[in-house]
Amino acid sequence: MMREPLVGLSSGYLVQRPELVGSIGLPCLYCGKPMENPTRDHVHRSRSKGGKLEPGNKAIVCERCNMDKGSRSLASWLVWLQRSGDCRASVVGQLVLDRQAKIAGT
Repeated sequence: MMREPLVGLSSGYLVQRPELVGSIGLPCLYCGKPMENPTRDHVHRSRSKGGKLEPGNKAIVCERCNMDKGSRSLASWLVWLQRSGDCRASVVGQLVLDRQAKIAGT
């Protein structure tokens, strides 16, 4: 399937999925900045490691955050963010804590 090019987006492609189109301009879950090119992130288990885009493993985030996170789990990305002094560490840390609490049933 050919995607239509769009000047101005770093990926060079037009966002076409309805869930992504509806997220343009909304804040990114990880950095809080308005999203120009929202992407779907496999939050806890990457696609390369068998993760699926299910509600518990999917988030709409900006392209930069998704690229920075790569195939890391949220917890391993948190370690990377903390080591590099990245301001996103506080938000991602809270997401990790929330997930741990949900798993523990509290």
